[in-house]
Amino acid sequence: MRILFALAVTAVLAAQNDPAVDAYRTWDATQHGVDSRARAQRLLEVSAEWVAKWPNSDFAWVERREALVSLTAGMNVSTVPRGAELWKQVDENIMRLRPPHMFAASAAYDWVTAGVNVEAAEKLLLDEIAWQDGQPRQVPKASPTLADLVDQAQFTGSRFVMLYTLAWAQIHLKQFDQARATIESVQSWLEGDFRLHYDTDPLEAFPDYEAKYFQLSADLAMAEGRKVDALAFYHAYLANPYYRRGYGAPGPMNSLNRLWKEIGGSDAGWTAFSAVPPLPPDVPVGRRGGRFPSWANVTYFPWVKVDYKLPPLQIADLMGRTWTNRDFQEKTTIVYLWSSLCSPCWPALNAVQILADEVKGRPDVQVVTLSVDQDRDKLVVFMQQKGYTFPVLASKPYVQTVLPQYLVGQFWIVDGSGSVRLQRGRSDIFAGNEEAHVQELLYKARQFWK
Repeated sequence: MRILFALAVTAVLAAQNDPAVDAYRTWDATQHGVDSRARAQRLLEVSAEWVAKWPNSDFAWVERREALVSLTAGMNVSTVPRGAELWKQVDENIMRLRPPHMFAASAAYDWVTAGVNVEAAEKLLLDEIAWQDGQPRQVPKASPTLADLVDQAQFTGSRFVMLYTLAWAQIHLKQFDQARATIESVQSWLEGDFRLHYDTDPLEAFPDYEAKYFQLSADLAMAEGRKVDALAFYHAYLANPYYRRGYGAPGPMNSLNRLWKEIGGSDAGWTAFSAVPPLPPDVPVGRRGGRFPSWANVTYFPWVKVDYKLPPLQIADLMGRTWTNRDFQEKTTIVYLWSSLCSPCWPALNAVQILADEVKGRPDVQVVTLSVDQDRDKLVVFMQQKGYTFPVLASKPYVQTVLPQYLVGQFWIVDGSGSVRLQRGRSDIFAGNEEAHVQELLYKARQFWK
């Protein structure tokens, strides 16, 4: 995370003096009311001017990539001008402008997803995995910060997307023996590193990762002509109520249906075979669907499993109440780290308020927010204007003790002993669905209720 944070800070600081940012803002002001696809096409066209004028602008190249991502989503890459050549130009320039090993895996994911430059993507991924394998293993600190613990998880987390993309590329290239070995590595990662560093409660994160293993296994079986095996793997992927199928539907379901009919299955048999049992009654539905993210463009971070004792705390909230570590004893606390200056943090605040109202007065769970705002008066005005009443502890120095290089917009689940047990970097997946977000947070907190 610290590497990603440092990169983000560098990008923000560079963008402050980047003329491409001003050009984008001027252009964006003219796009209100334009549908998303037309907007992406226009962005592709205008960004060609930006990168020609400012070839060292990371921002300009990233916007050009965003246009490509939007235009190629769910469509044949031939619909995008110069297909493979354009993708290669865009991603190679982003790699050129960023530190080594910070974007290569994402570029490979772009190419394999778009169906272009697959051989080059395979080489990029093999090089990145070899580099990662060659890194010295860090000796755990005697007193790690929360950031140190999350760093360990994020580093190993990058491995999954690289392995998944590599297997996908190898299937595409008909390198079946290599693909089988890579899929075995995916399974080993799920059974090892994921269970060690991430929360495997079957709600939002682990099912998606595990589903990818079954999807890869099914795709390999189909490519090799093992139709019965493919049927079994597809079924494991599609008939588990915890798996989110939105990013693959209707593709995998249609493939499975065609395969079922090809081997002589009846409509009645298909209805029984494809039935998905409901989730247990105590499990919230949460947010379903969404494109599986690339490592360097993550829109969803799984809950990181940690055990981090909060350091001594004595902070006054905006109402004048002083909070100490004793206030975190004997109950589960849901903590949100934010800033009133962080506009991406704002969508989650409505859910935080709903949650705070729902658990108010309960002896087993509470909601607290930590703010890094340094102007207390402006923070009070922000809360009043928005009508928020949840507790806010504003102390940037305390946050920096826990997270020396912090990322706002993250949630913690703190148990009754005052230890952070779960951490999630962002919550973009719940934008516009506060009720689902509230239920998911309560569900996670319930793991630590006495």
